[in-house]
Amino acid sequence: MTKTVEQKYMEGIMKEENALVFARFNKLVNNLFSEKSQAQEEILASKSQINILEKSIAEYKKEIAILNEKLKKQEFLEKSKEIQKESVKIVANKAKKSADNVEIKKTITELIQEIDACIALLNEK
Repeated sequence: MTKTVEQKYMEGIMKEENALVFARFNKLVNNLFSEKSQAQEEILASKSQINILEKSIAEYKKEIAILNEKLKKQEFLEKSKEIQKESVKIVANKAKKSADNVEIKKTITELIQEIDACIALLNEK
């Protein structure tokens, strides 16, 4: 079976066409591998950034916890100061009442002495 010129020509064209299609296919495959490699690098970079952000978040959470503890202590100190002020007022009031009681006792004693003096004067007559 001998090939005609036309068949030989068609075979040549088909070989060239196949070579062009293969070259395009090969170029597409190479592009896909390149894009895959770039995507993997970007994913690794993103993971690294995520790790850095997670560490920063953990540090901020620690700082927030410390600040919350300081705030609680500050609130406790402020309440303690208020309690101390109220205690001082109560003690001052009690002291004032005590001083008033002493003053009242003194006045009563003086009145009793005067009554005794009056009784003594009445008894003289």
